[in-house]
Amino acid sequence: MRLVKTLPTVLLLGALASALAQSNQSPSSTPSPTPWTLPGATPYATPAAAALVVPNATPWALPTPSASPAIAPTPTPAPTPAPTPLPDGTMPLTPPPMPTPVPLDASTLSDQLNLPLPAPTQSKESLLPGSETNTLKDSEQLAMQQKMVMADFEKSLTKLIAQQRNPKVANLSLNDAVRIALKENPTILNAIQQIRLTRGQLISVVSQAIPKISLATSYNQTQQDITTNGANPTSGTIEIPNPNGGKPTVLQIGSSSQAVQNQTWNIAFQGTQLIYDGGATIADIQGGRAGYDAAFFSLRSTIDNIVSQIITQFYQIVLNRALIVAQQQNVTLLQQQVQDQQNRYEAGTVPRFNVLQAEVQLANAKPPLIQAQNNYRIALYQLVQLLGMDYPKGSPGEVPFNIVGTLGYSLRKVKADESIRVAIARNPALKAQRQAILVEAYNVRSQIAGWFPTINANAGYEMANDTSSQNLSDNAIGWFFGATGNWNIWDGGLTYGNVSQAKAKLMHTKNNYDNGIRQVVLDVQVAISNLQQAQETIDATTASVVQATEALRLSQERLDAGAGTQLDVLNAQTQLLTAQSNVLQARYDYIAAMASYDFALSLDTQYVETFDDPLVRPLNPQALNRSERRQFQKATDPTRPQTNLPKAFKDQDPIKPILEVAPKPTKKISRSANK
Repeated sequence: MRLVKTLPTVLLLGALASALAQSNQSPSSTPSPTPWTLPGATPYATPAAAALVVPNATPWALPTPSASPAIAPTPTPAPTPAPTPLPDGTMPLTPPPMPTPVPLDASTLSDQLNLPLPAPTQSKESLLPGSETNTLKDSEQLAMQQKMVMADFEKSLTKLIAQQRNPKVANLSLNDAVRIALKENPTILNAIQQIRLTRGQLISVVSQAIPKISLATSYNQTQQDITTNGANPTSGTIEIPNPNGGKPTVLQIGSSSQAVQNQTWNIAFQGTQLIYDGGATIADIQGGRAGYDAAFFSLRSTIDNIVSQIITQFYQIVLNRALIVAQQQNVTLLQQQVQDQQNRYEAGTVPRFNVLQAEVQLANAKPPLIQAQNNYRIALYQLVQLLGMDYPKGSPGEVPFNIVGTLGYSLRKVKADESIRVAIARNPALKAQRQAILVEAYNVRSQIAGWFPTINANAGYEMANDTSSQNLSDNAIGWFFGATGNWNIWDGGLTYGNVSQAKAKLMHTKNNYDNGIRQVVLDVQVAISNLQQAQETIDATTASVVQATEALRLSQERLDAGAGTQLDVLNAQTQLLTAQSNVLQARYDYIAAMASYDFALSLDTQYVETFDDPLVRPLNPQALNRSERRQFQKATDPTRPQTNLPKAFKDQDPIKPILEVAPKPTKKISRSANK
């Protein structure tokens, strides 16, 4: 029964499919279909015969995309052969014709299978920078964009400098700062006084080897009782007349103690000379000369150090001032962003969250600006102290100058090996330590002299009164000479202890010198490495400012067009601030590294040779006088050879392997060439 009920549905579907197939075959002319009679003798016959007629209709087919050339045209089906009659004379059921399949496009297939559409076919694109990118980087357009961006920054910086300038004080450039420091810096003035201190010590030591001439005088009067030991015998006089009418003769009668003179005076002209003291004086003189030269090297090193500090501190002020501009620009952009988001919120296009987010970002940007301003003020105060300047009278909180300068720099090519050799040969601090080794070596010799005798000679001319005469004007005159000697046979180990201390100080100074050489090498290597890092950072971040500026502009335009988000704008602003700060910091780092490099190699000698006598007395009473200046230039001459170390360290001089140039590798000669 289920089959009989289903049969009309099957027949209906077959008829529809056949009609559709015929309409596809000849869409221009569609004949009326012949009625199809169901035989009644078949076991599947229905109670009454029925005829199914398909009326004329407009041909219908699945749409085919016209833009798909890959789909072939629908083929015409072959004619169906006539069916063979069954044995009972009836005709078999004709199977309904299958509809011609229509190729489906990607959109229809995706809808049926519930799959996403594939991405449109694109040509492969290289991920590496193309020629256009390289051309843009090397073109004048990028350079022009960089100049425009930096020009805007320089305008803001110039405006800030004009606002901060104090018309009551003078402008201060870098050279002006160095000139003032050479005259007023207390560290340099103390180094000059140290030269005079060591010079005084040298004179004191040399005086021990020079004859000493002295003029001594004395006068003494003693009570008569002490002179006569308390004796007081009776005394008298007898007068004998002169028969010739002259003066009578007076005779004194009494104790002989009455003739003792109780007044004495003495005038002595004496000269003394050290004959021998075991070589202590000679060693002290040599050590004093070495210490005197070391004081000049210390002054040279102090000047180089102060100049390096001034350069670093000066450009630290310039950096902090530029960072203030960068932070102010960031705050200004964020204030505009807050106002923009507030306007959009009032217009109903953005939620309240956008306004709060912009306000939080603005609040977070203000503390770095405040910190940059504080760093700028502190750097100014530190420079005033470094220069040794005094604040204006009545205004102790007013900085006495206006900084004039920018973070300009010039790249310099440096070679590590050659720089280290120059630093070892020129560094005045190493020369001062080398002289200190000589001082301690001579001190050892001086202490060893304690085991030897000391001999002195003296000679002179003396005049004294005659103590046997009551007349004070009666005197005796004569010369004298002699010699004195002293030898400590046993001093309880005093000399041994002094020698041990001197040797320990010598080794201590030698170790400090060896470590000082390593420190200079380290300073040069660190300075060169910092120069390389700063230069690479400048190269890497110079274009980033332009790119960050362009990214901020694009993010703002996308936000205005509704295609971007507020977070994109805030991130772009943060990246622009970071890029500007990195460029400024990299420039300062390069300048500071170059100052450290010049200090390690003692290349700041120009500040003494170029300036108009910065260390002479007309400019400063504490400055070097002419003789001291000549000695300073002579002692600190960079071309002057190094002082030889003591014989004990002659074969252990650590600078020899450094100053020696490595020999070039020789080419190996093959045996065939020798033949």
